[in-house]
Amino acid sequence: MPLISTNLSVWDIGFRWAGFDPDRFYVNQLFFLPLTVKDNFKLLMEAILSGEVLCETLTLAKRPTDSKADPQYYIRSHIDDVYDCIWGKKYNRKLLKWAVIERDSFRGWCEIRAIPLPEFWFPPGWKYDFEMPEGGTQALRARHQEPSEGGLFSLRFEPAYIDIEDSSSNILDETSPDNIRASKLVSLCCQKIASTIWKDQPDRTIASMVKDELIQKYGGGDHYAEETVRGWLKEVAPLHVKNKRGRPPKNRDKTE
Repeated sequence: MPLISTNLSVWDIGFRWAGFDPDRFYVNQLFFLPLTVKDNFKLLMEAILSGEVLCETLTLAKRPTDSKADPQYYIRSHIDDVYDCIWGKKYNRKLLKWAVIERDSFRGWCEIRAIPLPEFWFPPGWKYDFEMPEGGTQALRARHQEPSEGGLFSLRFEPAYIDIEDSSSNILDETSPDNIRASKLVSLCCQKIASTIWKDQPDRTIASMVKDELIQKYGGGDHYAEETVRGWLKEVAPLHVKNKRGRPPKNRDKTE
């Protein structure tokens, strides 16, 4: 039976997309996950880290020093586990069940990537609550709301036609596929600046480019985790720079 839930965790999506029951596998069985499920986990976590999919429980924004929000809502707090998943080294069940994706954001990502919509979540002929009565979808922008006294941050959704007040607002993404998401716009700006710099300085490393003031201040990279900006710049880096070996990842204990 297809689901009508508007939100699902990466754990649930990864299993159901591959045709498996997400409750069938437990922590002590993670090393026996089906290959298709592992691939789905990698794909989804990479999409979240690159800002292509809006995760309602993991923000790409940097955590301000005076933030009262719970650190678990910032993707930087889980970055080792995120990369372990993307590299296929370990799949942290707790993180994958914590990362929640909204159905409309998932649909927009699939359409942009030309990925067929999975029938478990998008059964043919069904009406979805994000479809407007007169046809089309209403573009929404998600904003990160800092808590007043600590604990959890919240998401406020506004119509996309509302102007962005200033660059200090913590914009996460837009959930409509009809509009360029804020993170995508920033990534394009950073890539354009980096490409221009690399024309004059072809041997600049990606690491130094990420920290460049033009990328951070004028490209908008300072609102996002360093690993996210690095991923954006790697896409446009010269081949000899992109293939340059960096520091190997840390060898950490892989037990839960």
